[in-house]
Amino acid sequence: MTDYYKLSLELLRTILLENQYDFWANWMTEDIENWEKNQNTEHHLRAYGGMGSFNDVVIGNQDSEGLWQGRIFGILQSLAYGLASGDALEDILSRINSTSTQISGWRCQDCGAARINAIDIERFVCANILPQLFINHLKDNKLAKVLDTNKLLSSKEVSNKKATIEQLFRRASIEIASDNNWLWTCPKCGSSKVCSYRWEIINNETTIIESDDNLEINKP
Repeated sequence: MTDYYKLSLELLRTILLENQYDFWANWMTEDIENWEKNQNTEHHLRAYGGMGSFNDVVIGNQDSEGLWQGRIFGILQSLAYGLASGDALEDILSRINSTSTQISGWRCQDCGAARINAIDIERFVCANILPQLFINHLKDNKLAKVLDTNKLLSSKEVSNKKATIEQLFRRASIEIASDNNWLWTCPKCGSSKVCSYRWEIINNETTIIESDDNLEINKP
C-alpha cells in the first residue's frame, strides 16, 4: 500500500530544493524521519500558521509554467496537511477536486469594452484540469509525474482546452491580451472606469455568459 503522506513530503521536498527553499526542504526531511521512526506528524503540522510559515512559501514565476508549478505545490501541501491531520484520503481528494466555471478579466464601465489576459485563461485551464489529473496520477501510483510541468503544458488535453476557451472569448468579441498587466484605462475609449469583470463558462465549455455579481456596465 502506498504511503501517500511520505510521498507527498518527498515531492514537496523535491520542489523546495529546486526552488532554493533549503530551510523548508530540511523541514520536510525531518518530517519524513519522524514518520518513518514513529508515525508522528506533529512536526509537520507546526510548519503551518502565522507569518513566515510554510503557508507563505511561493513557488513559480508569473508565467504559465510558474502558475502550474505553484498550483501543484499547493495541492501537495493540502494532501500532506490533510493526512498529517488524520483526514481520510478520499475526503482530502474530494476537497482537492473542486473546480470553478468562473473566469476573470476586465471591462470598461463606460463603453463596455472587454478584455482578458492570457494568463487568466491559463489559470482557468490549470484549475480545471490539474485536480483530476493529480488524483488520477495518485491512484495510478504515478504521482511524481505531476512535477513534470513541461510535459503537462505540452499535452493535448491542456492545449485543446486552452484553444476551446480562447475561441469562446473571440466569438464573444472579448480581446485576449498577451501581457499580464493591470488594466488602468480602457484601450478603446480611454476611460479610467475599468473594473474587474467575471464570466461563467458553461454547457460543457460551449457557452460564455456574464456572471451575476459584476458591476453595472453602460453598454452601447
